[in-house]
Amino acid sequence: MNQLFDYIAVSTNEITQFLYNASHINTLHNNFILFDLTHQEVAINLVESLIIKGLTKSRQRNKSMGLLLSTLILELSQSIEQEYINFSDNTDDNLLPIIQYINQNFASVTLRDVSAKFSYNTNYLGNKLKEATGKTFKELVDRRRISAAQNLMIKTNCTLADICDIIGYQNTSSLFRLFKKYLKTTPSEYKRKVSGPLKQ
Repeated sequence: MNQLFDYIAVSTNEITQFLYNASHINTLHNNFILFDLTHQEVAINLVESLIIKGLTKSRQRNKSMGLLLSTLILELSQSIEQEYINFSDNTDDNLLPIIQYINQNFASVTLRDVSAKFSYNTNYLGNKLKEATGKTFKELVDRRRISAAQNLMIKTNCTLADICDIIGYQNTSSLFRLFKKYLKTTPSEYKRKVSGPLKQ
C-alpha cells in the first residue's frame, strides 16, 4: 500500500488520506467513503483496467497498477457521495485510546466522563480532539451514532425505537435530526432504501 504514495502525495485529497490511514496499524479503521460512478466513465474504465492488469503476469504489472490506481484516486475524488472520515492524529498516541473509548461507549459517553477517565481537563480535551480530528466531541459521538444506526438498519430488523435505545437516544426525534443533519434524509427513508419499510 505504501508504494502508492510514490506516485501520489498523501495530502492530495481525502481518498489518499483515507488510504494512508488504512495502511497503518495504529490508527482507527472505522472510516468509509461511498462513490457514485453513474456518470464517471473514466473511473469505470480505470477500475476495469486495474482488474485486467492485475490478472496479467507482466514484470511491470505492479508499477502499472500503481499508476492506474493513482489516476483512479484523482478521478474518484469527484465522485464522493457519502463519507465518514474520522482520522485521529497519528503522531499523538495518547489520543488513540481516548477515541477508541468514545467509539466503544458512544451510546452514553460524555466529555466530562472521558476527561475524568483519562485525567484531562474537560476544555483541554475537547480542544485537543478538535485539533486532532477536525471535529468536536459531539460530532465524533454523533457520527459514531449514525454509523451504528445505519449498520442496524442494514443488518437487523430493529424498530426505530429499538435503534434509538441502542445508540443512546431517548426518542425518535433525536434520530430524525441526526439523519437530517448528516445524511439529508429521514431514518424511515434511509431504511426503505437499504432494506424495505421500517417498523415503528
